[in-house]
Amino acid sequence: MEDAAHRDRLKFYGPHDLANVVLVDEAVALIRAQSGEQAIASMNDALEVHNALEFERLGVLPRTLTPEERGTLPTAARVLRGQLAAFFSKLDSSSIDEHLNGLDREYTQDVLVLIGRYKVAKNVGGQALFDALVAAGIPLWAMLGDKQFVGAHDGRLRNSLLADDRCGELLVKSHLIMNSSDACALPKSLTTADSQQILQSYIDSESPHLNYLEAIANAQDKLEHGITPKIRLAAQRRKADLVRALFEDKTHTSMSTGYAVGIDPEQREPVLDRVERKDTRTLRQRTFGGLHLKSSMESLHVLANFWDMVGYSEGRGLLALPSFRSQIGTLEGLRVSGKDAYRRGGAFAHRDYLTILGTEAYYDFLQREGVEVEDVIAWYFREYLAEAFDAAGFDYAPSTASSTYLERCRHICAEMESVTKQFTLYCEDGELDRELLQMTSSPRPWGNIPSLVDRKHLIRAESRDCDAALHLLFNDQSRITYLNNELRARTFVELVLTHEVRYTDLLHYQVEPVDWLIAEGLMSLEDGVICFSSLPTIRVLQDVHKYGAGPFGHYGFEESAAVSLVDKGWLEFGSTLLTSAEASYFNFFLNRSEFSDGHDLRNRYLHGTNADPRDESAHRTSYMQLLRMMVSLVLKIEDDFLLHRRS
Repeated sequence: MEDAAHRDRLKFYGPHDLANVVLVDEAVALIRAQSGEQAIASMNDALEVHNALEFERLGVLPRTLTPEERGTLPTAARVLRGQLAAFFSKLDSSSIDEHLNGLDREYTQDVLVLIGRYKVAKNVGGQALFDALVAAGIPLWAMLGDKQFVGAHDGRLRNSLLADDRCGELLVKSHLIMNSSDACALPKSLTTADSQQILQSYIDSESPHLNYLEAIANAQDKLEHGITPKIRLAAQRRKADLVRALFEDKTHTSMSTGYAVGIDPEQREPVLDRVERKDTRTLRQRTFGGLHLKSSMESLHVLANFWDMVGYSEGRGLLALPSFRSQIGTLEGLRVSGKDAYRRGGAFAHRDYLTILGTEAYYDFLQREGVEVEDVIAWYFREYLAEAFDAAGFDYAPSTASSTYLERCRHICAEMESVTKQFTLYCEDGELDRELLQMTSSPRPWGNIPSLVDRKHLIRAESRDCDAALHLLFNDQSRITYLNNELRARTFVELVLTHEVRYTDLLHYQVEPVDWLIAEGLMSLEDGVICFSSLPTIRVLQDVHKYGAGPFGHYGFEESAAVSLVDKGWLEFGSTLLTSAEASYFNFFLNRSEFSDGHDLRNRYLHGTNADPRDESAHRTSYMQLLRMMVSLVLKIEDDFLLHRRS
């Protein structure tokens, strides 16, 4: 075989990898050339032959091959497979080290596959083979990635895991990390005590990764994975220590963003935002207009100010507060995250900071004006629903003025559950029977609270075509967002709306997806220019992509387009009070039923596992979060009643 010292060796990355277009000719050429030789000389040669044979085995072949060439290729491949078997059959304890020396790192996993396939351990010996692989630099993660290898070297791998405190990362990747490509098969002999020891050693090690510590701290308790309350607490404390040390280290420059929300007594505008930048610090400031606030002190206006001014709503009945997957950037998506963690990025953090600070600022303003927000909520349920919608029987018991924040937190959690039960019964029966309410115990999951409106939301149906269209139109990783330096945008929709894009401008690999969008009726050509066939359809799809749901009850000119997408099988109607994203947001703050890193406020306060009862500051923070949830729930119920009255 040709000397590979001065060239990149052939590697098969999978049947769907784009590199196959470039490498497939080389693979066929290697199969034909090597099959004429008598023997394979080295381990790297053997592994390169194996990769070439994978092209042939899976039928990844050049389109230019003639029928005759396709007919003779399997014969050449059979010859090569015989050569591979002969090469590995000759490996023994005296030659294994020499053959593994200088192994190409691209072939790390391939060598383990072939060692198992050709039963090399029989001639070399299990311990000798394991030692040779370790000496050759085969990483532990690669060994654990091969189930057959793990089964054959169970005890040796267990000892290796216990011997290196860095191996805690392997356990985290295997059990706790979302979409981890390094998930591994752990030795069956690894006990729960072993897993706890490995994780504790990793936590106590010199430089554990902050994201892995966070994944441990936020994980669900699972003894078989070594996750216990003590382990989670140790990870949480270690992370806090490392973060503190990082910010105290003046040799490193760090960027920071601060938030401030206040009330300007002389400001007439409802809201003003400004950004100040100095050195490495950015301060985002929001001020509410005191004159506007004082002119809107009626109870209904107070609730509306939370909706519009404080920023709870996106404007059409949907909460703006949740983390939406569409707003998590590509790089943010690569961040290490726990398998059951609430996925969120910078956009969520920005809204979360501003709305919680805004809630606190507006709450304090109202108190100074003699208004308690919970009294407003009580008025809404006790009086307003009956007056405005003839929905009698609702009730809400507000916290007393003398209550501590600890008491307020416990009280509002109980009242929130009561409100959801009341609304659920009203939706189901058309009236609220207080005696029946008293016989209702278990609360509904947030995602199952019904709506008064049959066609409240639009959500994705199980449709690959819909998924493909949303990706092509709105994803920043779509292959049709960049044509050249002048014709480019963050999304294809933005590109078409802001530029004149001609069909002839498309690159060769962009023609097929655009043709598909045209065939699906989403795009059209006008004098060679790419246009949208129906902007209302695009608007509906954009809502579903951005918020995970379209506010069908608020649609006007988009309504017929929305119905057409339902008829097409791309979307379907939902009839719940909260969208899936909104329900997940409530779960994240109130419990840990869906997310391992949830704040669990409801359970902590109702079950007495909250912060130190004397830490009034911590309970005030929790109360503001709970109040934000309660007001959001009130506003969602208000929107539901309004839509029901219009229908």
